[in-house]
Amino acid sequence: MENFRNLTQAYSQAPWRKQLKFIGLFLLLVVFVALIAGIYLDVTARAATIGREILIMKNEIDVLELVVSDLETQLAYMTSSNEMEKRALSLGFQPVEIDQAMYIVVDGYPADGYVNLAPPPETVKTVAASLPPDYTESLFDWLGQNILPPIDEVLGVIP
Repeated sequence: MENFRNLTQAYSQAPWRKQLKFIGLFLLLVVFVALIAGIYLDVTARAATIGREILIMKNEIDVLELVVSDLETQLAYMTSSNEMEKRALSLGFQPVEIDQAMYIVVDGYPADGYVNLAPPPETVKTVAASLPPDYTESLFDWLGQNILPPIDEVLGVIP
């Protein structure tokens, strides 16, 4: 028994070694938690930065849409009939009366000004929808053909 006691005393660790091991494990845990927190903060910061950039780009899109709408409004105003008439009069043009209009016939120019942009009419072909017979068979018909005859044969029932 004394031998066993001496052996356990020889191989047992000193208290300071146990404390050092505990402190090492605790510091390892702290470093691991700090590493996870750092990764979390990095991902969160990137997401916030990208979200802010998206908001800035959306704001720029809204501003550009307003500018385009304003330019379209200005173009519509400048090409309105009243404004075009004012500009034409300021450039020296005069309104034409019906008796002053002169029509010139040009050889080779088609007389009718009608343009048909639609494709030529075609006859409409109706196609009847058809399903393969496999898809028109009900579940009960399939069961009657595939499951019930073998059962009848097993039971010895003659139809």
